[in-house]
Amino acid sequence: MDGMNNRNKKRSALDVKEKKSIDIASLKGYFNRQTLIGVTLAGLLVFVVVYVFVYLDYTEKTTALEQSNRELKTELTVLEEYYINMDDYKSATEEMKRAVNDILEEYPADAREEDILMLAVQVQNENDIVYKSINMEEKEGVYTVTQDLSTASGMEGIDNDIIFTQKHATYVNETTYDDLKECIAQIYASPNRIGIDNIVYCKNEERGTLEGNISLYFYSATGTGKEYVAPDMAEYISGTNDLFRSGR
Repeated sequence: MDGMNNRNKKRSALDVKEKKSIDIASLKGYFNRQTLIGVTLAGLLVFVVVYVFVYLDYTEKTTALEQSNRELKTELTVLEEYYINMDDYKSATEEMKRAVNDILEEYPADAREEDILMLAVQVQNENDIVYKSINMEEKEGVYTVTQDLSTASGMEGIDNDIIFTQKHATYVNETTYDDLKECIAQIYASPNRIGIDNIVYCKNEERGTLEGNISLYFYSATGTGKEYVAPDMAEYISGTNDLFRSGR
């Protein structure tokens, strides 16, 4: 009996040891699985962080760089075309500068009442025309070319804004048909910059003449560096004492 009891006790001790070994192995396996899951989860988190803060940022920067490269390539193509055609552009620029200077040369520095009156005197000296009245309006600006635009275009000698102005005048008169044509030709031949606004005449049956008016615009440009030169009024004083032929 005592031998049997001893064997039972040894067997129970072995069973306990085996059970403890199984529990420890199971626990190790559990911890190993949990560790693997934790490592995997940590790895995924690291990948997400790298993707969001590194890869996406790199992708955005790459896209922006590619867009910048395309824009730079377009600009480079334009600059290459400019470089290839540089001589043509320089020649065209100089030609346009000469054209601008030629246009400005046609405009006097100012147009004043003296110019309007002296044109009437000059026309009357050459034609049979009697003035009933000469009406003038204040000068007004038509167009302004700013000084910075002139500088940017490479125009030399332009230190101020160029202001194109016009002064309106109406000559109410009586003349003949042939003299009217000569008057118009003389107006166009004037050194002043003059534009015809309108011509309105009707026939005077009793005298066989034309009665009406010629409306003109006297154009000028300030800021071109020119100085106004007043017309010589001596011709009016000595040659036409009665501009309106009043008989006095």
